[in-house]
Amino acid sequence: MNCDCCKKNEAKVQVCDVEQNAVVQQFAICNDCMTLLKRLLFDPATPLGPTSEAVKQVQEMLSSKDKSLTPVEAPGKLTVADKQPEAVPACPSCGMTLAEFKQRGRFGCARDYEIFSAHIDPLLERIHDVTPPQHRGRLPQGEADESVTGKARELAALRNQLDDAVLAEDYERAAQLRDRIAALSSDARSKPGKARKEGP
Repeated sequence: MNCDCCKKNEAKVQVCDVEQNAVVQQFAICNDCMTLLKRLLFDPATPLGPTSEAVKQVQEMLSSKDKSLTPVEAPGKLTVADKQPEAVPACPSCGMTLAEFKQRGRFGCARDYEIFSAHIDPLLERIHDVTPPQHRGRLPQGEADESVTGKARELAALRNQLDDAVLAEDYERAAQLRDRIAALSSDARSKPGKARKEGP
């Protein structure tokens, strides 16, 4: 059976769209076209759509002899050419870059979400299946008392300062920050906030 995308190579992979536990559409794909299909389906910059749309895109790319296709390794093997990374600004408040966020897994300040939203929103849409993406924090809206959220913000800021102090090898400051974090954490545990309302 020939590939449904290129109509030339022998199909090695079966790909299908499933809705409500039923196969809606099935495609036979060769290994070369599957490489292109995976790049389109799992591109973090675009929301995940039906497989049929990605198959149509691959067919269009192959039929138009798209210049973004480049040969790799063996002759005849094609993949989508890597895009040049676009310049991502650093946060003017804390100086954090997108690469640092990816490495650390958390932002440096409150403005980082605004600065990097174009890069973070597609990720949040995929993970949480929410459009438009919204970050609501750890506590439900309206449930937290201001003192609880204020302490959480202060703890987060102190942890970021602690990371920076350790990176700068300023161990005296790091020890002071560690002690402040421990004191705030133990205070938060011993005096629970009024985030939950007690029943009668």
